[in-house]
Amino acid sequence: MFGKTITLFLVVCCFISINSLAYDRSSRNFALNAFNVKRNIDTLLRTNRCVNCYLAYAKLSGIDLTDADLRGSNLIGTTFIRATLLRANLAGAKLAGANFSGAQWIDGSICRVGSIGQCNRDLPQ
Repeated sequence: MFGKTITLFLVVCCFISINSLAYDRSSRNFALNAFNVKRNIDTLLRTNRCVNCYLAYAKLSGIDLTDADLRGSNLIGTTFIRATLLRANLAGAKLAGANFSGAQWIDGSICRVGSIGQCNRDLPQ
């Protein structure tokens, strides 16, 4: 009986240790991604270029990104509300969940409110 109790105790301890390692790794990845987003925003604002950058869930509302080079960047969930993206290069960028409400699009048109993942524009009359 005593041997089974020790074995069960060791199994539970190992399980708890493995789960806490996974949590720690997840927390580190979250912190690293948050750090990278801040660093990448700084780079974008300084150089108007951030190719293949991780900018997921960044807050870029109201920013003038005219002629910005964001090719291949991860822009998932990024907020571009009323931002200027005139002539910006978004080739290969991941745009799922990005909010373009009221943004000036690449071609100069304005994205409708509720433009998520793409710029929805009113058709010319």
